[in-house]
Amino acid sequence: MQGTLVTLVVMMTDPLTQLPTMSFFGNSTIANFQVDSRLTGASLNATVEGFDLVSLSPRTMIVTVTWTAMDPLTGTLNPIVRTSGENHFRTGGFSIVTHFSSQMRLATASGTITMLNGPTIP
Repeated sequence: MQGTLVTLVVMMTDPLTQLPTMSFFGNSTIANFQVDSRLTGASLNATVEGFDLVSLSPRTMIVTVTWTAMDPLTGTLNPIVRTSGENHFRTGGFSIVTHFSSQMRLATASGTITMLNGPTIP
């Protein structure tokens, strides 16, 4: 079974007093995460239910983020970085071998977090 798990932590303080104004923790599988097949861009839209430890109340956050793999200085597409590896583990009569490979591009993200019935955080 595949899906998207979003974990969101928001820590905010008052700039004058440095006292916490929000300490939110939440998880969600209510998310739409899309990645371009060429790894040139991606987007995430998620609704995250959680709890604010400052107000001691449940909160709902809406997360909207986009990524682009274009270098903002040169206007060119960042290169794909490929990695692979293998791990071996053995103890007693048990052994396991895992193989992995990945592809990624450096990307720049932008987006917002909006608290339902509250402010938007850029």
